[in-house]
Amino acid sequence: MNKQYKIHPVFMIILLLIFMPYSAMAKPLYQLHVEQAEISDQDLKKSLKQVKKHKKIKIIDNLPVPPFHKRTTQQTTQKQPFCLTCHLALPHRNDERSRTFMNMHSRYIACETCHFRPETVAMTYRWLAYDGIDAGNVLSPRRALENIVEKPPETEQKHKAQFKKQVPLAPQPGARISPFYENIPVLLFKETPFAQKIKMEWKDASENQRADIKARLHAPLKKKGPACNKCHGKNKTLLDLETLGATPAQLKKIQNNTIVRFFERFKKNDDRIRINKLLQ
Repeated sequence: MNKQYKIHPVFMIILLLIFMPYSAMAKPLYQLHVEQAEISDQDLKKSLKQVKKHKKIKIIDNLPVPPFHKRTTQQTTQKQPFCLTCHLALPHRNDERSRTFMNMHSRYIACETCHFRPETVAMTYRWLAYDGIDAGNVLSPRRALENIVEKPPETEQKHKAQFKKQVPLAPQPGARISPFYENIPVLLFKETPFAQKIKMEWKDASENQRADIKARLHAPLKKKGPACNKCHGKNKTLLDLETLGATPAQLKKIQNNTIVRFFERFKKNDDRIRINKLLQ
């Protein structure tokens, strides 16, 4: 005769309380924020206007006259971030003054590092592999060895030889500094089920439905990234560069970056500074 065992209700509640947080946090934090986003009528109206105004960018090859500046093919990584479903690999286009330098950052910093900064959540930042055999996994920071020179070299040639080879901060090509919460990457990749679901919904959606999708995807994000000194400064910085593997020499270069000091001279959007003042 088979005996039927009943689980006491109190014990069942305890089991739910124990395992619920882990099942909930199986989703990346950005996805959770999208799913819980509350969209106002004003945000939806703005999103609809952007959807109607949007035009797909068409890149024309084989021009009758060769372009003076021929850009090389953009290198792609094995792991593609969800943002690239709609955005270009070089996404910064509006600010003519700084877009080149912002796009340069996109090669080693995840989009969410700058644009996903919830005020009530404390996140950590680590290297995440976008390419190679470790693609999708956390990478240990590179610990570069520095050559300390006690006496100045005798000749300029010897001086240059000591600094010829520079060890990059990134632990491997294609790595990005990415936000983590509860040891889980905050960001999404294109192949994740949620990203694929959004892609299919967008394909068959009307303009109003696309406006709702766009508003929800951007609701947790900040349009403007942090100021340059939030990473290139010395106090209360967003990133712990030493934890990310920066040597004292690399840390000093990042904190005293010439381009950052140049941009800090602009106080208004219409300010103009001559390029010959860059190194002053």
